[in-house]
Amino acid sequence: MKIRKKRPEENSGIIFGGVLFFIVMALILKTSTLLNISNQIIVWVTVGLAALMVTTGHYIVSRKVIDEKTRNEDIIAIKGNLIGYFLWIIVLIIADLLKIGISTFVMLVGGYATILLVLVYMDKRVIKEQK
Repeated sequence: MKIRKKRPEENSGIIFGGVLFFIVMALILKTSTLLNISNQIIVWVTVGLAALMVTTGHYIVSRKVIDEKTRNEDIIAIKGNLIGYFLWIIVLIIADLLKIGISTFVMLVGGYATILLVLVYMDKRVIKEQK
């Protein structure tokens, strides 16, 4: 694996994604507090967006200065994050309907593991298509 130096725009994109995540997280937490909603789905909706927001921020800010390969990797990462995020929300909704309580730690590890599995699958599929 070749290590490359990131351009300032890429670092700015990552920071932009982090700031965007905290803004969205604050809005969701404020809304859930006002509506008096607190369950495992709200926690995942809030915290599960972290990887998606950072990747999206990186893509939005640096898409004009990065090469096509990195741009495609960002798009695949955004798609994989979205798919894994919504798959895990479906699991949490089913668990909530069945009155199955999931601890916060297990919920977060399960959610990010789901995202990671989707990303690995998508990456392997892209590599297979390139051969």
